[in-house]
Amino acid sequence: MSKLLKVGIIDINTNRPHYSSLEKTLSILEKAKRFDLDVIIGPEWGLMDNRSGYELPYSHEELEKLFYRLKNATKETGELALAGTAVIYTKNKKIYNFLPVIYGGNVIFSTIKTTDGGTSFFNNGNYELIGRDYSMTNDFEWKNLKIGVEICADSGILYRKGKRNLDLQILVSSGIRTTNLAVKKGGYLICSDGVPKGKKIYVIKTNGNYDPDSNVDLADFRDLFKMRKTDYQVMDGNNKEMPFEFVTPYSKHQNLSVYHLLVDD
Repeated sequence: MSKLLKVGIIDINTNRPHYSSLEKTLSILEKAKRFDLDVIIGPEWGLMDNRSGYELPYSHEELEKLFYRLKNATKETGELALAGTAVIYTKNKKIYNFLPVIYGGNVIFSTIKTTDGGTSFFNNGNYELIGRDYSMTNDFEWKNLKIGVEICADSGILYRKGKRNLDLQILVSSGIRTTNLAVKKGGYLICSDGVPKGKKIYVIKTNGNYDPDSNVDLADFRDLFKMRKTDYQVMDGNNKEMPFEFVTPYSKHQNLSVYHLLVDD
């Protein structure tokens, strides 16, 4: 048995934009309510006021305010919200790049990026980046779905940790759009990237040519992610042995693309 999963991918610039990515994200979450989504995903830095000159990490008090706003924006929707990452600083002046997962008004899972990959941009020389020596959990279960999360420069970490049978692999990023697939046959990789260049959001589904143990590295297909097109016909011509195919959006809206995915019940 399969069920329909309605997934929204937030499409915004989080690479030193002229606006606050947080305010843009919150606005999109409000507008997305009319689509009755099951999952909504945003890019790295999507929860930051990361305009040039405003790149400051949040205190834990500011983090609580952020949680309050995210919960208010999603609590009546039934959505699983992975709206982006935020950089947090501790009382000991250490910082980390943090992704919360919110459902039903609660944070049900969270993880941090263990690789730097840009997080230090937010420290202004005043903080020490932590995470490199941390052992973090990158996967969780929700409604019988096995879901794994990677943050930008941590791409590939799920495969390295031995994951091979995820239903959904989510790459929340700002510049890195490839990873090693860690999904089962018929599973999906969903990418939301915040750098405004090329194919910054996409969904791929693995197919009958895919072997979960074969270490499919999307970097080997990097040319597919440089062009900005809605759909790629990767199964024709000389590409009949492709282990995956791009999923066409069900609908496209300002700063949001909606996908209808069939997943095992």
